[in-house]
Amino acid sequence: MKDLGWNIEPVSNLAKFSEDWNRLNSVHGGFILLDHLFFSEAVSHLAENPLQLAICYQGEHVVCITIVEKVRFGISRTFQPSQSPLGAWIQNPTIPTQLLIKSLAKKLHWWPLGFSITQQDPKLECLNLTQSQECNTLPYIETGSLQSTENFDTFWESRGKNLRQNTNKAVNRLNKESGTLLLKVITDPDDIDEAIEQYGKLESSGWKSGTNTAITPDNDQGRFYKSLFRKLAHNKQTIIFQLFLGDTIIASDLTVLSNQSIIILKTTYDENYKRFSPATVLRKFQFEKIFNDPQISQIEFYGKMMDWHYRWTNDTREMFHLNWLSKTGKAIKSIREKIK
Repeated sequence: MKDLGWNIEPVSNLAKFSEDWNRLNSVHGGFILLDHLFFSEAVSHLAENPLQLAICYQGEHVVCITIVEKVRFGISRTFQPSQSPLGAWIQNPTIPTQLLIKSLAKKLHWWPLGFSITQQDPKLECLNLTQSQECNTLPYIETGSLQSTENFDTFWESRGKNLRQNTNKAVNRLNKESGTLLLKVITDPDDIDEAIEQYGKLESSGWKSGTNTAITPDNDQGRFYKSLFRKLAHNKQTIIFQLFLGDTIIASDLTVLSNQSIIILKTTYDENYKRFSPATVLRKFQFEKIFNDPQISQIEFYGKMMDWHYRWTNDTREMFHLNWLSKTGKAIKSIREKIK
């Protein structure tokens, strides 16, 4: 194997490597959550700490690109904003990830202690994991997916009795008390900004307003989703779902499309209608439309499995972090554990 060599560059140079990044991502079918565009927008709007761009060459070929942030002395990790389900690491899968991490850590620090590739999905097989005493995986979350290729009515009948009865009751009560339910689908680039702002108003009216985590037109998160979704909409890679009750939006979903999968990034609802379970009602309307779309065969949740997820699917997998520690890093960790 030819030697691996890393260049560390300002993260502002990310655009120069868009072709190399997406070439590496093509192994995964150009998966949207690993696309150069996704991380370019994340860097522009969501970076809180200084970032560096690391490019690995094998001969003249780029074999790995990652965006990194230093955590503390001797330790770095991949850029991981909360809005991104996956860590900012893309590589040639024929090269052992351990070799890439070890050589990168030495390039980043004169005394390297550790490096972490965060939030990896085993389904994508982005890393080349080998037996190693220096690398270990750390469980992150259990997430789930749902095949959407069967008839929706058949799928719905296979769901638990409580889910079906409670959802149908909520639909009937909403229609009877307050007007007609309607699912609206937003895909036009010209409609994206308004739909994101409407989403933000819903989110800001609930509990998230007190935690400063809601989307607003003027915060970094709002600018990120607007810019990203506008660009994705031009490529027909995004859908914003809105559940209306008469003229009022009571629930909304932000989703992206990739490789016949639809990925749910964010969900919110009007807490004034909480007793009607508006997010569950949205899910039924939304899933029925997805199941009837021949271009989509899978729904990805990419969030931590909650009780409500299990009412829709039992297809789960465990996401993980990959951690590398040098001998010194291991010794320091061992001492800290003994002190505790």
